[in-house]
Formats: sequence, structure tokens, C-alpha cells
Amino acid sequence: MLALLPLLAAAAATAGFDHAPWDALLKRHVNALGEVDYGALKCARAPLDVYVAALAAQSPDSHPAAFPSRADQLAYWINAYNALTIKGVVDAYPTRSVRNLGMAFGFFRRKDYTLGGRRLSLQDLENTIIRGCFGEPRIHFAIVCASVSCPLLLRDAYTGANLETLLDRATRISMMQARTVTIDKAARRVTLTTLFNWYAKDFGGAAAVLPFVRRHLTPERQRELDALGASSKVKYFEYDWAINEPGARAKSIYAHERAMSQ
Repeated sequence: MLALLPLLAAAAATAGFDHAPWDALLKRHVNALGEVDYGALKCARAPLDVYVAALAAQSPDSHPAAFPSRADQLAYWINAYNALTIKGVVDAYPTRSVRNLGMAFGFFRRKDYTLGGRRLSLQDLENTIIRGCFGEPRIHFAIVCASVSCPLLLRDAYTGANLETLLDRATRISMMQARTVTIDKAARRVTLTTLFNWYAKDFGGAAAVLPFVRRHLTPERQRELDALGASSKVKYFEYDWAINEPGARAKSIYAHERAMSQ
């Protein structure tokens, strides 16, 4: 039996990483507005802790055989970011904002998390790994920082098999929302989520933002955007850092967020 243990361990490493527990957790605790029931999670957190422990044990860096494709790798890192963000909020819940969980956005800077045996912060995960290694602008509509103005957290786990479908869905869902893209024909103005301002480089630079937006709009809204012409002005919405718990959008200080819940 002892002689079989290395073979069993190798088989487990090549079987692929199981995101099904995370998928079940999302379906149970995330509502249609992408709001997370942190209170319920805190009271019954065992499934979250089990999934976080699995993330700590394996990553594409520590067990590359379990993540054979680029899609498998990116799906892992996206799920890890979202799961660890939720864990960080659950650990401190109740809280009004992630900005209350450490000075100067300390919540994102603390190396509180382990992935494949490596200690990381959420900032490391987002900027060094996800943004730094994959060059995929759609991740900005997939990773969610536990705040009202973040993109909606989908109720599906990312996997290698569904990565392209879910990245496209997350991006198109965001583009359909007025809080992400508002086209004012009378004022010849487009107002965008400030994610496009913060991360313009990821979309190819400021001049490439509107072309990216256009590609993901419906044909009707593409025509509305085209009608503004090259002289259209671009503004950005204020960001609501309140925790994205149930009912938070309806209580937002910003009308563009409250409109989503109506």
C-alpha cells in the first residue's frame, strides 16, 4: 500500500482542480444582483474554508500538471481572487466597506493568503499574476473586490472549459448596465465605470477604451455610440466602496448604482 501512495498523489495532481465546491457556494450565497450574503456565510463557513484550503494546497505554480491549459490557470486565479476576497470580508464581517479593513487599502495589500504554498496579497494576485501574466482585459468584469461598484459576481465558478464563455458573459452583462456605460445623446457624452480609467492600459490605452466598449455593446447601443461621433466626451462614475451585501445596491449613495435594484 505504501508503494502506491506516490502514484495516488500523482494521479490526484493530474486529475485537475475541482471548482465544484466554489460553484455550489456561489449559487447558494450570491443573489441575482451579485450581492453576497456574508452573514449567512459567516454562520456556515465550513464549505468556504474547505475550498480556501484546497486553493492553499494547489495552484498552477505548485502543481502545473493539474492546470494543463492557459484557461485552466486563469480560471483558478479568478476563482481564487473572488474566494479569498469573500473570505477576507467574512473574517471581519460585519463591516461597511473593505476600505475599513486597513489603512490605504490595506485589505488588498496584506499577504494574508496562501495559494499553492505561496503567501500572497490580493494585490499580488490581481496585479502580478492575473493582470501581469495573462493580458486579458475582460478579467476586470470577472474579479470582484466585494464592493457595490464592482462588476456583478457571477453565480458560476470559472473553469478551463467555460472560461471564454463566462468572461464574455461577464463583460456583456456589465456593458448592458447603465452604471457601466451610459450614453447621453443630448450631451454627446459617454459615462463609464471608472474601471476603464484606472486600468486603461489593460484595454490598450485611453484611446482604445471606447472601441473595446463598442465591441461588447448590443447593435442598438453600438449605433447610439456611433451617433455621438469622434467629438464625444468621456466621463467616469464615482465608485461606491460599500460592501456588496444583500440590499446594498438599493441603499447606495449613487443613483447609478441604485438604479440597478429597481
